[in-house]
Amino acid sequence: MTDGQFLHYDGPAAIDGTKFPTVSLREHRDGGLRSWDGSASMAVSQAPQGFAPDLSASDAVPVELPDGRHGKALVTNIHFDGSVWRLELTGTGPAPGYSQS
Repeated sequence: MTDGQFLHYDGPAAIDGTKFPTVSLREHRDGGLRSWDGSASMAVSQAPQGFAPDLSASDAVPVELPDGRHGKALVTNIHFDGSVWRLELTGTGPAPGYSQS
């Protein structure tokens, strides 16, 4: 959800079209500037067939929350411990849920 206009979200989300059951996103303020980041994780048993993310693409990927709120983020790190995939994300524009109304 949001705290005022700032995003604090924990739940499922789609990252670049792949549904992750566990996503945590936080928006931060440094003076008048806003930024956001977070992480997404998925057990290997929940991963789609052939799932193997990489960092070779430098483009921002879409992040979509179940209610349709969306944003774009760079995948800054990928961890795989043999049983869980974990992505670290850094937002590239308004955070999902940011309301401009």
